[in-house]
Amino acid sequence: KSLNYDESSRRIFNDTISLIFTEKENEIFFFLLSSKNSVSKKMLLKNIWKYNEGIDTHTLETHIYSLRKKLENKLEIKNILQHKKNGYFLNKDLL
Repeated sequence: KSLNYDESSRRIFNDTISLIFTEKENEIFFFLLSSKNSVSKKMLLKNIWKYNEGIDTHTLETHIYSLRKKLENKLEIKNILQHKKNGYFLNKDLL
């Protein structure tokens, strides 16, 4: 599937599909898209939420879950956002 991504409009799309991310989903997606390797929870918390010590990691997990479901259901691509031993990984080959 040939998809385009526009960070400023928080949208991933092609001729038949258009998916709009929430602000945090967009930040997570862009960060994972820009990363060459898996990204740890700690790194995501630091870069997306500016690592507020009081933040609950369930917040991150909830956003990841929502983002994964949107990508899989709307784009019909399974295993695009994976959780590996070292952290989260966006399978760019599927885009």
